[in-house]
Amino acid sequence: MTDEADPHLATLARLDELIEDSGLDRSDVLDPARLSLSTGLPPEVVAAGLDRRPMAAVSFLEQVGQRLEFLRTTRLRPDGRPYPLKEIADGAGLTSQWLGQIVKCEKKPSLEHAARIEDFFRVPRGFLTATPSQALDRALRARLADEQSRLMAEFKSRNQLGGIAFRGLRDASPRTLAAVQALIDSIATDHHGGPARRKRS
Repeated sequence: MTDEADPHLATLARLDELIEDSGLDRSDVLDPARLSLSTGLPPEVVAAGLDRRPMAAVSFLEQVGQRLEFLRTTRLRPDGRPYPLKEIADGAGLTSQWLGQIVKCEKKPSLEHAARIEDFFRVPRGFLTATPSQALDRALRARLADEQSRLMAEFKSRNQLGGIAFRGLRDASPRTLAAVQALIDSIATDHHGGPARRKRS
């Protein structure tokens, strides 16, 4: 596997470095169940990706159908019930028949139609169509940004600093995330005389 073919590997390497340097609990930061919820991937596929093993993939038709069903079972209506196909179709400007064919893996959606369904469920664009590695990479980048923001907030609070702000890290480029990581490492080294090794409370 290469980072180009499996983009999650590069982000995973940065996260593992942050986890080690900051003394975090890897099983907590990289919880397969939580990552499954944000990717639509089965937990066992997420676990394989986190272990740098091949991630099982299905055909595109099966993938879209499975992830749509995943959304219906995990993103429920306010009354706690799954959205009926008709309600999804109406909200996404599609037909119930066409959506039913998607669920049955009989019809391939266009990117526009997939985006309408993703907007209905308020999930990121590409949720239905991203490869397993792309989906995991997006979730790992969000985890990396969250942990970097949390560590920076803790540092600011501990040292009574109010002028440092990092916003929008979830959508930051890999270069920006790497720069933030370098800053955190530098601060930790200057503050502690070496890499931080503090366990998460």
